[in-house]
Amino acid sequence: MSKYIYKNPLEQGYKQFKLTRKQHNELFKYRQLKWTDKYEYYYNDKNILIFKFASILLTILTTILFPISLLFYGLKDTKEIIQDHKKIYNQKKYGLFVSDSICSNSDIYKKIIDIINKN
Repeated sequence: MSKYIYKNPLEQGYKQFKLTRKQHNELFKYRQLKWTDKYEYYYNDKNILIFKFASILLTILTTILFPISLLFYGLKDTKEIIQDHKKIYNQKKYGLFVSDSICSNSDIYKKIIDIINKN
């Protein structure tokens, strides 16, 4: 099995930008921003990369619920439960995120570039 390696888009020539919650929800009708989500956006001349991670609030909630999950799943699965929690704290290292790409010839790409240029 090959080991996953995260490649930072900034090191590959991408530029990072931010979208407000309202802008995100208007652009991505079927991918509305929730309290459990944290997005990172990167762009270059050819495409836009979108990474979706677990939010800080979700990470805090899973930390608080850790003892309950130990009791619920049992002590025999402790090692597996600890591994799962490590993945939440190091999402980029373990590849625990969703990524998507938008090509430069799409309408959404053009709308996002307009938003970036206005700022």
